Amino acid sequence: MRVAFPFQVRHRWCELVVKHTYAQAYADVEHFLIHDQAMGVYLYGELMVHEDPEQQALARRCLSLVREEMDQSARKVVEEMIL
Repeated sequence: MRVAFPFQVRHRWCELVVKHTYAQAYADVEHFLIHDQAMGVYLYGELMVHEDPEQQALARRCLSLVREEMDQSARKVVEEMIL
């Protein structure tokens, strides 16, 4: 069961997970990128900049799941970062 934390708390948690490569919580990042796309662009960038293969695979997987539903301009920015 997921606790309903405010958007800012969920986003900050995901930032910390990525920064510290806390793989046990990558499911939280995936959930955020899929269900809270508003700040997702920033997190995609963070996932790619650390050059961690597992994080980069997570970013690519999430993009493939939401590509068609994303705002076109956001999708273009994320695709440029990832591809």
